[in-house]
This record gives sequence, structure tokens and C-alpha cells, in this order.
Amino acid sequence: MPPSRPSSMRLRTLGERLRYRRRQMGWTQEELAVRAGTNQAVIQKIENGKSLRPRKIDGIAAVLEVNPAWLLFGDERGSDGLSVEERSFVDSWRALPSGQRERIRVEVLRLAGRRA
Repeated sequence: MPPSRPSSMRLRTLGERLRYRRRQMGWTQEELAVRAGTNQAVIQKIENGKSLRPRKIDGIAAVLEVNPAWLLFGDERGSDGLSVEERSFVDSWRALPSGQRERIRVEVLRLAGRRA
């Protein structure tokens, strides 16, 4: 799922989505640039619509914790078919030790009304 926003708000462009998410994170353009390994002018150009296919989009998306497809196109799902929220869950799941994975798997199946 992309970052939450009021339903009345339309984020039509890459620049609007980038600015919205950057502000959600509480960062200036400079802070985002440093975290993404680029410079403030690049972030400014993207937000102003002067750069529509930035080379650093994957790095920018990663530090903003969003899917690059959402930033570029407003697409909620990535190439793997998972939403940002689902991808985050999968990544967290993979970081768990196997014993914890099994306990959580059993509990999720129980909550979903399925047998383990």
C-alpha cells in the first residue's frame, strides 16, 4: 500500500508523490538527497517536474520506504505483484529466525481460520 493520504488528495505526478512522501518523512530536500546519495538539485528537479525518469529513483524510493513503481507511476504494486506493505512484511519475515517464522505462520493461519 502506498503511504496513506486523505482520499480527496490526488498525487498525479512523480514530483507530487515524491514531495508528499518526503514531507511525510519530515525531511527537507537536502536531507532526502543525502540519504539517497544524490544532491538537493536532483530532488528539486524531480519535485518541479523537470526530471521525469531520474537515474537514482530506486535509491530515492528505498530511503522513502516506497515502491519505485508507486513513485514513478502511482502504481501500488511492484513487479512482484506485492504492495509496499506486503513487500515490507515479506522482507521482515525473511529476517526472522526459523523458529519465530513457524510460530508466526501457525498464528496467522489460526487467525485466518485455516489449519496449520
